[in-house]
Amino acid sequence: MAATEFLDALKSRSEVELSVQRSVRWTTRPVWFVVNGATVYLLPVYGTDTKWYKYVTANPEIKLSVKEKMVRAHARPLLDTQHLVDVTTRFRAKYGELERYYRKLDVAIEVNIQ
Repeated sequence: MAATEFLDALKSRSEVELSVQRSVRWTTRPVWFVVNGATVYLLPVYGTDTKWYKYVTANPEIKLSVKEKMVRAHARPLLDTQHLVDVTTRFRAKYGELERYYRKLDVAIEVNIQ
């Protein structure tokens, strides 16, 4: 599937299905996201303590799905303050008050869709 098709499918959505590998099987959950160009950003609810984040650090290959469209991609943790400020600002613009839902904002995940 073309990256543009997937990115277009995200436009009307507030959640994307994130699949990460846990050992040999995949586990899936809905997560909030923001998009900037061809990059999707995710925030783990419990930051670096989130289980799916730990799975991503062990194996950065993930799947993102929305509206029956799926892409495989490589997830990259962003731990530096400047990236976190940028991503959380984008999340606040889309979803509002993050602290109501997110317990720890010490990492974001960057996913380039190609």
